[in-house]
Amino acid sequence: MSTETHTTDGRAPEAGDVVFPEGRYGRRRAPRRRRPMIAGLLTLGVVAAGVGVAFSLQSQYGQGDYTSSLLAFDDSVPGEVAITFEVYKPEGEGAICRVRSRDMAGAEIGAAEVELPADDSTRVEMTFTLPVSGEPNTGEIQRCWKAD
Repeated sequence: MSTETHTTDGRAPEAGDVVFPEGRYGRRRAPRRRRPMIAGLLTLGVVAAGVGVAFSLQSQYGQGDYTSSLLAFDDSVPGEVAITFEVYKPEGEGAICRVRSRDMAGAEIGAAEVELPADDSTRVEMTFTLPVSGEPNTGEIQRCWKAD
């Protein structure tokens, strides 16, 4: 009876080699060759695709040439809300902004599209009085876009 063992690839074991009993755990696979070039190219492709999608979504949904912000709203007069807002737009172009008011339950009780005329300014501040059909809780400016 021989006590000499061999590794699964037929060579004599060295210090640190793990030797399994022959035939007990099935055939051992040879170590796979690493392919860092393929992994690097795949990573680069995924990053490039992510940047492309981010750029596409930014141009489609991001901050455009027309930005607005609510400065104040006054709901002290029954049946109306005075909404004060500012709009940044390209010089020489007009804008249309959608304003609305909601009640305590969140239901829309008044809305309108406000047209800002074309002029040489890039910032316009405006107060619009919106008629409402209930008791208002908010005055909002939803968005602005280029006037036709």
